[in-house]
Amino acid sequence: MHTLTKQPTSFLDAITGPAELKQMSVEDLQKLAGEIRQEIVSSLSRTGGHLASNLGVVEITLALHRVFNTPKDQILWDVGHQAYVHKMLTGRRHKFGTLRQFKGLSGFVTPVESEHDAFVAGHSSTSVSLAVGMAIARDHLKLDHKVIAVIGDGGLTGGMALEAINHLGHIQKNVLIVLNDNEMSISENTGGLALYMKRIKETFFYRDIKEKLDSIEGSLDKVQLTAGIWDMILEVKKQAKERFDTPGIVFEKLGINYSGPIDGHDVSAVIKAFESVKDNSAPQIVHLITCKGKGYQPAEDDSIKYHGVPAFSLEPQLSEKVDASAPKPKAKTYSDIFTQALIDVAKDEPNLVAITPATAEGSGLVKFGKAYPERFFDVAICEQHAVTMAAGMAKAGLKPVVSIYSTFLQRAMDQVIHDVAILNLPVVFGVDRGGLVEDGETHQGVFDIAFLRSVPNFTVLAPKDAAELRDMVFTAVKESKGPVAIRFPRDKAIGATADGDANGSHSSKPRLIDPTKWEILSGEKSNNGQKPPVVLAFGAMVDVSRQALELIESEVKPVLVNARSAKPLDVNLLNELLRDGHDTFITVEEGCLSGGFGAAVLEWMSTAGLEISNTMPRVLPIAIPDQFVEHGARAILLDLNGLSKEKIAQRITKIITKRT
Repeated sequence: MHTLTKQPTSFLDAITGPAELKQMSVEDLQKLAGEIRQEIVSSLSRTGGHLASNLGVVEITLALHRVFNTPKDQILWDVGHQAYVHKMLTGRRHKFGTLRQFKGLSGFVTPVESEHDAFVAGHSSTSVSLAVGMAIARDHLKLDHKVIAVIGDGGLTGGMALEAINHLGHIQKNVLIVLNDNEMSISENTGGLALYMKRIKETFFYRDIKEKLDSIEGSLDKVQLTAGIWDMILEVKKQAKERFDTPGIVFEKLGINYSGPIDGHDVSAVIKAFESVKDNSAPQIVHLITCKGKGYQPAEDDSIKYHGVPAFSLEPQLSEKVDASAPKPKAKTYSDIFTQALIDVAKDEPNLVAITPATAEGSGLVKFGKAYPERFFDVAICEQHAVTMAAGMAKAGLKPVVSIYSTFLQRAMDQVIHDVAILNLPVVFGVDRGGLVEDGETHQGVFDIAFLRSVPNFTVLAPKDAAELRDMVFTAVKESKGPVAIRFPRDKAIGATADGDANGSHSSKPRLIDPTKWEILSGEKSNNGQKPPVVLAFGAMVDVSRQALELIESEVKPVLVNARSAKPLDVNLLNELLRDGHDTFITVEEGCLSGGFGAAVLEWMSTAGLEISNTMPRVLPIAIPDQFVEHGARAILLDLNGLSKEKIAQRITKIITKRT
């Protein structure tokens, strides 16, 4: 841990809004770019955030605000985590120290925060579709402004972006697509389009031949030529464009004019490129080559590692004294345990394959890819393809496991239903980031319990700790006959150590379990003749509920149940508890209240419960209210939504008090 020396920022200090940029010389803009990079590195050493992507987009952002006029001109940032520089230049620099902090500056773009943010952005590949929609609206309303979509080469691999480009080329609306090409998303980009973009960067042939043809045509304008000669010249130009392997030909074939490739760190060249297309009425792509992590050597050397960083994790910029004591080993996360479980199972399951949509680094699946490269598939930012490809694999006899973030799985729900569930195919989904995360509304993984529970044939599981996650993976791969979703939070794994496996011992082995059979962890079924409330905790909330019950100062000790399957419910245990006379059930889940685990128990109790009990049992769900959750540390968000141990204890205490 160290403190970086604050560098002078005289140019940046003078910027209160984009207007000042229009008065600056190109030389001063380059100096400003250096100051912005210093500010980003210094600030993120305290707050954490997305480092490499923002260091790479500095000159592009300066040029955009130099040439265009926000908020009249609308800049649509794909993903949004590359917009820190945009925030600095649009009046939010004074809040930069609160970035991604509770009640502070969002780590993404949102119109709620600034009029300069044209739309909310958290997920990839949306900007071109938004731009097409906004351009159609602009023309329909007879307005006059530019619509600009800023998208990376990683985002361009998403099917949604390609669909939008296809439509834009057809309707020929005035949209500028700024392609920020740095060969990276969260993980290294893969696929045919990524290889094509790489080939573009390796040759400037297209630009050279186009300039020569235009020059020849300009010279011939001064010569008196017959119509037949002109037709021949135009045909030669057309054939040259079509026959040579020109970098932008794919886009131009789709009806989008192409410019580039251009050095995205040459602010003068980028400004000229934007000015040259500013008044074009046809759709245009400006292709800019950038270096992710530009200006901060550790991030340039390893842009994946420095894609997103926690606070105080940055190496010194200059020679500084740093605490040389050995760092403490990092505790294993649920993502680590999930990946290791796959590696272990794959040893005697030769047909097991792992799939991820461009989140190999974030989910830890890179480790599996190194162990079994021929059985690992990173399909780029293509969630729908990942799911349907897994369905095809399962139908053909393989055992596919899809590792995917909860909020990214939302994008593939049609494929989950249509291609996996209808045929009841044995696809295992490792639903990472299930629950609350620090990134805000677009990334809160709170809906997966509800939407997966609603799909026939699905089994929906969540482990209470690392060992149970390992056993669930082992059992799902070995025995599943249909789709299984195993969801886990972005957090340290309960019961895991830094140098061992799920139980803290290298010798322990995964075991087959019945993950749909719940277990009673603590509490007596009867207390002085009274039947205490039953707490049904799901997944990550099991340990929190255990801690909450320890805080309750009451003679009545609730029964704590590890309800590890939200679908199916353990109706045998529920029947047993009802027959024993328990009439109050408290469900606890890190998911949305509407349609979640608590709703499942309530639905069952409303029918089956009445057949067993003389009175309708009470079901009191503790879950995330029907609202979007803002950004902030997970501990703060859990407490804010009533899911901290203290808040759960308070809620249960009130229930006990009312019953006695």
